Amino acid sequence: MSEDDPKLAAVVSVVAGSKRYAVVAEETVRRTAAKALVSSGGNVADAAKRAKRALHEIYGAYLPGSAPNYPGALRKIAAAAESGDEDAAIDAAVRVHASTRERLPHLAEFYREILARVPEPATVRDLACGLNPLTIRSMGLPAHVRYLASDIDTRQMAFIDAVLSLLGVDHEATVHDLVAAPVTGHADVTLLLKTIPCLERQRAGLGWELLDTIDSPHIVATFPTKSLGNRNKGMFQTHSAAMAAHTAGKPWAVDSFEIPNELVYVIAK
Repeated sequence: MSEDDPKLAAVVSVVAGSKRYAVVAEETVRRTAAKALVSSGGNVADAAKRAKRALHEIYGAYLPGSAPNYPGALRKIAAAAESGDEDAAIDAAVRVHASTRERLPHLAEFYREILARVPEPATVRDLACGLNPLTIRSMGLPAHVRYLASDIDTRQMAFIDAVLSLLGVDHEATVHDLVAAPVTGHADVTLLLKTIPCLERQRAGLGWELLDTIDSPHIVATFPTKSLGNRNKGMFQTHSAAMAAHTAGKPWAVDSFEIPNELVYVIAK
């Protein structure tokens, strides 16, 4: 499909013009619109609905109905930081993202178990990060760590950049569509928190390919064991079988543990 296809431009305009998806990376909207246009047989209205539905599955479902008030949250965090008491404000901000929110009660255990299985990292890469980078103080990472965060939400990444700067964390916060562009550069530890299933929904095989090709000696890959609606759909069995099949015969050391609603693999390549 041509980049200047008028129907594609029309679908992109509708999707990018919506309040819900105006902040999503341009390349994400465009490729989602192109796929939806093919599926709809060229019907622009139907394609726009399909594209929004697809973006809901990979992005919108994790956020509240109305857009998070990131500027307001940043003001609260900055004000609290003046008295050295910003943790509560950060915790409140993090809770707007469903995936990060459900991990919060188990965060200390989660990172304690991870760091017991990997050497102390100098660089941590967090792909499709959500608001997880804001929990950095609960991770038990060394003070000198460089944190590389990326996701498809432009406004969210600007917020993360501002908060990590406020906290004095050495970091990069970038907008990156993992389907549209490869991951480059080295990191000691890479976090793929519930990322592989999300990528697989967009392009079969991509999530597992990323696991193979990423330049990182240690990877933390997690999988949901319940849906966002808290339903058990045999997800543990599905994901554990897929990981076992993918790693069979590879010279990797694979360890695993569980926290509520999440199956965690720590892979040494």
